[in-house]
Amino acid sequence: MLVDDDLGVRTLLADMLEMLDHRVEMADSGEEALTLLAARSYDVVLTDFQLPGMDGAEFYRRIEEQWPHLARRVAFVTGRAPNDLGLQPADPPIPILGKPFSFESLAAAIAAVLARAT
Repeated sequence: MLVDDDLGVRTLLADMLEMLDHRVEMADSGEEALTLLAARSYDVVLTDFQLPGMDGAEFYRRIEEQWPHLARRVAFVTGRAPNDLGLQPADPPIPILGKPFSFESLAAAIAAVLARAT
């Protein structure tokens, strides 16, 4: 699942993920993503940190509360420094894909999520 309120970024990331042979379902808000998560599970949840309404930290907390097994499958996309996100330390750390990102850094973030989930 890909969650980003910016259509351009969402489309670019979806295209890149499809080039990596991933199927992508998209949401433009944390609220919409939670609705999708209630209906099905995902291998990876790639979410922007700065979302309107519910920010990435709150979205992540809601995943931890409602679907704790999915919390290890989350990665953030952000232009902010990782220390500025206000997240509690996790072991292993939550993968963070910095903006601007490359095809290689996206592939590495997805690989980190998949390794973290096992």
